[in-house]
Amino acid sequence: MGLDNAGKTSIITAITKRFGFEEEVARLSPTRRIARDTFKFLGIEFMRMDFGGQKQYREEYLKHPEKYLSGTDLMFYVIDAQDFNRYIESIDYLEDILLYFKVEQDYVPICILFHKFDPQLVDDVVINKRILTLKQALTRYSNHFDIFFFETTIYDIKSVMDAFSSGLSMLFEKIEMVSQLFAEISKNYESILMALFDSRGVTVGEWYRPHLQLNEKLKIYEKYIELQKRVIAENRSLLEFSDIFESGERFSGIIEVLEFGNLDFYLLFIIEEDEDLQKTVSILDKIEAAKPQMENLILQIIQ
Repeated sequence: MGLDNAGKTSIITAITKRFGFEEEVARLSPTRRIARDTFKFLGIEFMRMDFGGQKQYREEYLKHPEKYLSGTDLMFYVIDAQDFNRYIESIDYLEDILLYFKVEQDYVPICILFHKFDPQLVDDVVINKRILTLKQALTRYSNHFDIFFFETTIYDIKSVMDAFSSGLSMLFEKIEMVSQLFAEISKNYESILMALFDSRGVTVGEWYRPHLQLNEKLKIYEKYIELQKRVIAENRSLLEFSDIFESGERFSGIIEVLEFGNLDFYLLFIIEEDEDLQKTVSILDKIEAAKPQMENLILQIIQ
């Protein structure tokens, strides 16, 4: 939900396509009323509703909220971070939505996306201060709602996928155990990242090396998408790789397909590349020993 032109449909298009979505986004027209679709995550089917944000539609939703909002399990509220002139209008709309949930005592998790936070704006002092002010204003609702903030842009697909993944993870009690397991395993190695994705690229769990730079995270996610395409095209279940960050640091890793019935998951493990390549290979081999533990945990989550 959010105002018109906030970028809601662009976000859904980016999540659905993940690559090659830019041309389609450029051709999008405003959503009329509500666009519905379904998708599956961890074997469970979800109904996703994209609410058109034009004023006449917003008035209709708020006039009959029980018709449109009842039964909501999770809400993503999108704010155009660049449209300062509509900040107040956007917050007013959000407050009206939250009032309905509060009256109904239906305290759904809320993910607030400050969207169109494009890469060139990361260090922009003005926009960062304005977003911080909005976050501080919205924390007054945290007594009743679990509210989470994200800065997103379709020019950084990972930012969108992280927000979507984090929201969905709130609906699964055991999902945090995956990240905890990865953190525990990574203690024993010079790990950079350990992550598990579903077939659509939604993160099930992940662990990053502390203080990993944003450009390094983006490099890794781009590498993951490239590798996933290779794995599918070549019908592989395991792929080893090596690459280099802009800093000159080399890294090695594996991507492996884990299959559970009709569900596919992709395990990605990346470590610092040692000058002794045999040592690097040995560490990657040891990760295989932990695979049964990971598979058992995934089964607990999806059963």
